Amino acid sequence: MLRALRNGLILLFLLRPMICLGKSPDHIESVSVSPDGKIIAVDFEKGGEWFIYKISVDTGNATRLTDTKTGDESSPTFSPDGKRIAYTYSPANGGHSSVVIGNIDGSDLHSWSSPEVSDYWPVLSPDNKTIIFARSGYYGNYSPIAQPYHHAWSFYASDLDGTNIRKLTSESFYMASPASVSPDGKSMVIAQESLDTNRAIAIYSLDHPGKPIQLLRPHVPKEADHKNPILNDPNYMPDRKSVLFMAASNGKLWSGYDYDVYRVDIATGVVERITKGNGYATDLHVSADGKTAVFLKWQSDWHGTPVRSELYLLDVPTRKLMPIKITGLN
Repeated sequence: MLRALRNGLILLFLLRPMICLGKSPDHIESVSVSPDGKIIAVDFEKGGEWFIYKISVDTGNATRLTDTKTGDESSPTFSPDGKRIAYTYSPANGGHSSVVIGNIDGSDLHSWSSPEVSDYWPVLSPDNKTIIFARSGYYGNYSPIAQPYHHAWSFYASDLDGTNIRKLTSESFYMASPASVSPDGKSMVIAQESLDTNRAIAIYSLDHPGKPIQLLRPHVPKEADHKNPILNDPNYMPDRKSVLFMAASNGKLWSGYDYDVYRVDIATGVVERITKGNGYATDLHVSADGKTAVFLKWQSDWHGTPVRSELYLLDVPTRKLMPIKITGLN
């Protein structure tokens, strides 16, 4: 019960801003970057619905990927060869969410998920033959002070046409992040937490599903909680030896933390800081070549509720961080 209460208190700061109270202006909620770092895919909310856009890094110009009229499109991701894109679609009638996959130009978009389950967060393997995704087994809350949200997460893999589905994890996670697949396609990394275990960056074998093969709990200076660090959005780097992730520090629960980008060495656990003073930030994604990262910084209203996001581009080798001015979102 104490863990459920604690998790209820911090959920507003850890999960996607879509769960926040009150009305929000138009904004981006999730991002992804193409393998060559030249295109960013985002889901943009307008009038209570989310649609996928592609943004040119060079020009900042955004164009719609689809012509969907209703429902929510979210969590876009590129295939490692840059030819396909996948995302989550939630129908406006409240039905189950499904995975949609198609060509990068928006053609041949099709879903294959079962109508009896809700699938989220698709990621394509480096050989472009497998898709990894998550399923939520419970929608609700474990504490009266927390909003209802998806819990009981498990991860699965399938062929691109939705056949040959197999379960990758044996736990049922209270919270989890989207997966990042290693460059050799043999493992995935997620942030996960259960009601009876502290948060960790967990590495799972894709060849031998089951329990994690390694757990990382990196500590950062002035971290939000030394016993249970707030970690999120782990991304494999191309060398397979390190992971880029976000961690909370320099703040108090109700006044907000800095969610900065760090790199952790998988073998040694040594942590290197990449950014400083982000404020509330989410949705870190790294390009396949490891040179470019994107994430969202959030502005809050007078209640302290995140309501508007700004897209930032991080040059990983130089650590240069700059906002992207976007045109064409409508």
